[in-house]
Amino acid sequence: MGFLKTTFTLIGLAGGSYVGVSSAMAASLTRTARIRSEQTPKSVSVEYSDVRFTSRGGDTKLSRWIITPESDSPHATVRETSWVVMVNGDNANRSDPKTGTLGIARELVRHGFGVFMFDLRGRGDSPAALSSAGYFERLDLQGASDYLVSKGANRSRIGVLGFSLGGAVALIAGSNPNNFGAVVSDSSFADFTLVVKSSMTGIKRPLRLILTGMEFMARSIYGIDIKDIFPARSVARSDTPVLVIHGEDDQVIPVEHARLLGRAIGASFDEIEDNAETVWIVPGAGHTGSFRTQPKAYVEKLVKFYEAHLGAPRISHLSINPAAKTSGEPEVSTD
Repeated sequence: MGFLKTTFTLIGLAGGSYVGVSSAMAASLTRTARIRSEQTPKSVSVEYSDVRFTSRGGDTKLSRWIITPESDSPHATVRETSWVVMVNGDNANRSDPKTGTLGIARELVRHGFGVFMFDLRGRGDSPAALSSAGYFERLDLQGASDYLVSKGANRSRIGVLGFSLGGAVALIAGSNPNNFGAVVSDSSFADFTLVVKSSMTGIKRPLRLILTGMEFMARSIYGIDIKDIFPARSVARSDTPVLVIHGEDDQVIPVEHARLLGRAIGASFDEIEDNAETVWIVPGAGHTGSFRTQPKAYVEKLVKFYEAHLGAPRISHLSINPAAKTSGEPEVSTD
């Protein structure tokens, strides 16, 4: 009897520990660091409006900036504008200085695009809401598209530019038919499960045994299906045009994820390594550092891609101020 009691006690402790660790790992998916924006588009001499919109489904109100391009026609409309929605990464915000998002926005506006920048749920200036490694965040991006359409935008002329987690969100949300005209993903993972497994090395390697429990707890407690956070599968099933950008020296999300995404899109190994149309691997660039590493080439890639798939902006034929610099560093306004 003593042996049986000890055995059942050990089984109970092991089971309790498994459940406890699984729950803790699942809970970690719902937490993110809030970093508020210290700069606005005004910092790079760009005028903007600051309002809020609602994610698809209406569960979360989000903060965003909307920037309309200069127009060569006094009668230009929102519908005639080609838009780019920019999506921040985890533990970041819409004005992320490490990525240079404001510099990118400035260049897109100069080339005639409208720009929509917002903070994902629980990040930046958006109200607190359950984070989910991209599972619920895709509703935020879809809500951005819905907002623009409600103001008259043509959904086929709305593109996305997402960074890191935002890139994964862009690929997942953009794979749904009739949501966006084109998607650019910068430094995204291909499969969230791979990210979790790669974090479990060394003394953490035994935690891989708990991955199934983590998936179960995330789904049961928080409604997060980890297996659905799978950008490579999403783009493989989609016909939305996609451009993948990734730093060759990325230490956060290894460049192998870009290659997996490229294969899912349909690019050959040679096309991926040769930086063909669908995948651009940037030498010397770290995580979300491609714009700062090669700013001119980065902007040229974006403009060419968006003009091909969203339609040329109304002022794309106008000359750009030759004195304007393409730089990752914000040009601080003296206003």
